[in-house]
Amino acid sequence: MSETKEKIYPKGIITFPKNDKAPDFVKGTLIITPNDLVTWLKENPNLLTDYNGTKQLKCQILEGNKGLYLVVDTFVPTPKAESKPANEDDDDLPF
Repeated sequence: MSETKEKIYPKGIITFPKNDKAPDFVKGTLIITPNDLVTWLKENPNLLTDYNGTKQLKCQILEGNKGLYLVVDTFVPTPKAESKPANEDDDDLPF
């Protein structure tokens, strides 16, 4: 059973549903306020991920009753247990 984590909304990024008169390919509007976003990122460096040596903010685009919105993706995969190749388990050999 997975535990439910509190949603983290990045500050400085606002989404709005599409206008009723907009064409079907328009899904909504995204507004970024750089000063608010940079301030929030500096206050929350633990939410940044590393990709090829570059810090990034990974978000998920979700859909709710008021349209699309962004939340910080805080998913951390569980490391898989390392398995030994078949030939490394030579302790059973009689010689």
